[in-house]
Amino acid sequence: MTSGENRFHLERKMMADLKENAEKPDYSGNPDLGGGKNMLERMNHSHAYLRNWAFPMLSWKPGMHILDVGCGGGAAIHEMLKLSDHSQIDGVDYSETSVKTAAETNAAELGRRVSVTRGNICSLPFADDTYDLVTAVETTYFWPDMEKAFHEIYRVLKKDGVVAVINEGSDPDLHTDWPNPDGSITIYRPEELTGFMKNAGFVDISVKRGEGDIILVQGRK
Repeated sequence: MTSGENRFHLERKMMADLKENAEKPDYSGNPDLGGGKNMLERMNHSHAYLRNWAFPMLSWKPGMHILDVGCGGGAAIHEMLKLSDHSQIDGVDYSETSVKTAAETNAAELGRRVSVTRGNICSLPFADDTYDLVTAVETTYFWPDMEKAFHEIYRVLKKDGVVAVINEGSDPDLHTDWPNPDGSITIYRPEELTGFMKNAGFVDISVKRGEGDIILVQGRK
């Protein structure tokens, strides 16, 4: 099986999990509902192509302090450890299942170079001017308030720090099959994301497009 075929089968299984959870009355894309850990582990694999495309376009240097918001299953943290030697990477997610899974994925460096915390993107539990880079991989769909979220990211970034949003979906018209029974999932177009960044104070905003509908949107504080 080719890597593309493997990704296709993983994504089909992940979508099946989402649709099963979507039938529950309190569904909101929350991995804390049944089957969330398995879904997170599959996403660690199925989103590898997205990280492999976007991460080489980011600027890396030794000793970075990095925050991965909506860290999910923790694969992005695991890969970034290799891209910045002697870095410190913090993960944050609103889901307890995600926090536990990300910690397990990065167990070898947990408490050393990695920490994982439960928290809200609209009220990040971190000090001002802390991070060189904030990454958001496949997570903006679930943010409850985009303006507050980007203002919080701006707050915790150091001067000249960078935010990088990496999404598989950037045109809602192409993803009408995504389960979204309560309307809590929103696919944002690149111009919407750049608008939120600009409103928060970011400059040097750029958009890169890849295969299909994937995008990388960056801004500098």
